[in-house]
Amino acid sequence: MKISAALLSIVLAGAVLVATPVSANQDATDKKDATKKENKWQGKVVRVNKDTSTIDIHGGAAPSETQRTISYDASTQWTNGGKPGQQDDVKTGSFIIVIGSVGGDGVMHATRIDLRAPR
Repeated sequence: MKISAALLSIVLAGAVLVATPVSANQDATDKKDATKKENKWQGKVVRVNKDTSTIDIHGGAAPSETQRTISYDASTQWTNGGKPGQQDDVKTGSFIIVIGSVGGDGVMHATRIDLRAPR
């Protein structure tokens, strides 16, 4: 009986040691995913530059009033009031809501740009 109790203790201690690195790796993965989280910016369009595929807005993370730059590409979804839209619908003076991730340079790469009615 003493041998089986000692063996059980060793097995349980081994299980704890094996499980510890897994949770540590999970924490590192969660932190990496947190840096790539989606952000939401909104504001009035100041400039649309089709040559560089960027839009400058006056606004940003609500309720910011600073000028921000948004980049878009072929994978960006365009909507107008929540319904399918087109890139050409967005003009200077339009109000847009942008979903995407912000890079280290402070430019948001848009995954979705939604044109809204002016405020």
